[in-house]
Amino acid sequence: MQRVQHIFPLKKALLGAAVAVSITACSTAPRQPLAVDDSWQSITQSSRSQQLSDLLTAEFTLQRQGSTVATPLYLQAASDTQDAGVAKRATTTAMVSEQNDAVLQATQQWLAVAPEAEQAYPVRLQALLLAEDIDGARALLQQALDHQVSLAFLPEFVDQNVRHTDTTSLLYNVLNTPTLADQPSVEVALFHLKFLAGEYQAVVDGIDPLLKRASAETKPALLVIKAVSQEQIGWPERAQKTLENGLAEFPDSDRILGNLLELMVKNQHIDDALQTFYAAELSDPQKQQIGLAIGQQLLIEQHPEQSAAVLSQLPRQGGLSNQIHFFLANAQQQLGDNEAALHNLANVFGQLSWNASQLLVEWFYQADQSEQVNPIILKRAAAEQEPGHIIGVAELHQQNGRTDLAFDLLNQALANFPNLDAVRYKRAILYDGQEQWQAAIKDLKLLVKKHPNDPAYINALGYTMMVRSPEQLNKALALIEKAYQLDPTDPAIIDSLGWAYYLQGDLAQAQDLLSDAWQSLQDAEIGAHYGEVLWQQGKKTAALAIWREAMDLDPELPTLRHTLQQYAPQLLDRE
Repeated sequence: MQRVQHIFPLKKALLGAAVAVSITACSTAPRQPLAVDDSWQSITQSSRSQQLSDLLTAEFTLQRQGSTVATPLYLQAASDTQDAGVAKRATTTAMVSEQNDAVLQATQQWLAVAPEAEQAYPVRLQALLLAEDIDGARALLQQALDHQVSLAFLPEFVDQNVRHTDTTSLLYNVLNTPTLADQPSVEVALFHLKFLAGEYQAVVDGIDPLLKRASAETKPALLVIKAVSQEQIGWPERAQKTLENGLAEFPDSDRILGNLLELMVKNQHIDDALQTFYAAELSDPQKQQIGLAIGQQLLIEQHPEQSAAVLSQLPRQGGLSNQIHFFLANAQQQLGDNEAALHNLANVFGQLSWNASQLLVEWFYQADQSEQVNPIILKRAAAEQEPGHIIGVAELHQQNGRTDLAFDLLNQALANFPNLDAVRYKRAILYDGQEQWQAAIKDLKLLVKKHPNDPAYINALGYTMMVRSPEQLNKALALIEKAYQLDPTDPAIIDSLGWAYYLQGDLAQAQDLLSDAWQSLQDAEIGAHYGEVLWQQGKKTAALAIWREAMDLDPELPTLRHTLQQYAPQLLDRE
């Protein structure tokens, strides 16, 4: 079996606490001057000098080999020096390298030396929750109180973990502790957690007493929580009134303003919302963030003209420029201004880049101008050095019945960038699907020559030779066996080996392997092979059941259809 690879960029995220807390490098100089003993011992032989040397080694390692390698050195230096600054540095490198055990060790050393260090508590809390250590998290918060460290970080900590439901549910258990109940920051954080859990009625019923005694720092967020909860339980006008009163009390709160304007659009108070937005004195980043939210909501509410008017006036510099271009393009396209829409969409990169490429293809096909797709996609791929767009758009061409454009895109990409292995692999798969088997084998041989120990490429070549060039069965089997030795867990490779045994007449061994492949990956081609082996063993009822499942997965797969035409054409008739 050949495995189609989709190559898209994946970016690893740091621990949430890395965003929540800014931890900077600290001075590594000793706090006290070095003392020289009476024997005039050489300073280069003193323990303090050795500690300093170890610290410099850790810093050098960090610069040359990265945080993962440097973290153990910093941890050792923190243990030796018992210096809060060194422990803080160890915490930073552990966070960057996403080593949660090391974060726990470093923050423990940090707080052992400096229990009053406020920055350490949210970092360690994050690590304890990731480790699911509820008792440790409770003890940490109690330690903070014992050393008169504020728990004011808790509400923001909740907000920054909004997408980490495991973390927030554990934190809810931690904060529901009698010894913490009288802490204002804990009460505020609990309302944030109730809101995240969707307990809107409970929020509305209980938040007013807290609002009366809330600090100016925490009240704006609580007002937003109350208003959104009111909206969620079906009180949109009350929600708007809550935010209007909140803005009167906190006129500089962009958080309240943004939510108010978005809600006004939902409530169809569009003119008032736009007038309020244009009259507000906002910085460029605030204009971008609030204006983008309004523009999106106007699109949702089917007001593309007002959406385009807002989005087109927003500053384009800064981190939200791609989002502005993307939604402005959508508004313009709805208004029929296709030229402007395509221009804006072609300039969308970053996280929305693939979404923009998909829309470009869709719009060109709708306008019956599919021939214009490839030049733009090639320019976008070159700008981002991202071959995934080429592969993805080639698949979109296939879905639209334009295999010729798929080949054109892949051929041009390889002519300009011959080292794009993923693109060459995609072309080989496409060649195979078009029964251009020698061309497919040629591409696969190039990939295997370049990557002699890549099991996916080796397997693809072996499988293609096995099913397309039966006279080369022995060579094909040797390649598949090599791929299996390199990766015996890959279902595609297991499928290839099972099919090889079937072609050699070993039905029992073929069934064992294909059963394993099918259990690991529900794939139509594996199902086609597995069903045929079962059929040849006389297990026709089981074979039909497997083929039905395979048809549900990919009814157009040529391998599956050829198999069914030979053994069970009635399954094709049910379409």
